[in-house]
Amino acid sequence: MSSYLDIINRPHIYIDYESNKAGNIYLLGYQRQNNFQQKIMDTRLQGLASFHRLEIIDPIQGTYDLLNIALETNAIIVAYSEAERKIFHQIQGHSRTDIFKEVPYLNLLKAAKKWIKDHHSAKFEALPPFKKTANAFQSRRLKRALCSVMRLTSFQAPTDYAPGKTTKRFDTVAKALVLREHDYSRLTAVQKQNATKGLKHNKFDVEALPILFNSIYSEDPACFANAIKNCFD
Repeated sequence: MSSYLDIINRPHIYIDYESNKAGNIYLLGYQRQNNFQQKIMDTRLQGLASFHRLEIIDPIQGTYDLLNIALETNAIIVAYSEAERKIFHQIQGHSRTDIFKEVPYLNLLKAAKKWIKDHHSAKFEALPPFKKTANAFQSRRLKRALCSVMRLTSFQAPTDYAPGKTTKRFDTVAKALVLREHDYSRLTAVQKQNATKGLKHNKFDVEALPILFNSIYSEDPACFANAIKNCFD
């Protein structure tokens, strides 16, 4: 692999999947060249895709297409944690993935932890819990969530950002759309709010990534040195 400085200065593709613990993928949000896009990956959300004019695509094909863009543009995939990389591994056996073996993957969470430890430890520890009503266990889990870490930057999560609720929101919308034959106009006001908030949540999670990357890069690029892997082992 090239030096980490060479890699992090390649074109970036910032990504965030919305999925549940069972492995169902609802959508993919990504940004490249300052262009943000969302693709629906759950056929139960067909009505949502139609209403917002979003492409609906099979998760395997959509992931393959994303990786192919990275390969063709010599880009690095940037995500928050290893979750997206684990999703990449799900397509092994379904598609040819050996051609993507050396596409680099930057785990921005790992870089952020190093950045906070070396430069912002006192400030970060002094921050209040991200969610004031969270219990001790939830507060620990949210401590280094993207929404919490972004408080060290100028890009703050919207007031209706609700970590841990996105899966439930998309499931609620999916079930309602199937029941109403994918007619988005027949959803209740609350169901439409769930759909809008789910998409908005994903948009923040993607658009926060370049802000966080640049904040770290401007202060200490060495924080990225041990946060890069290949997309596939």
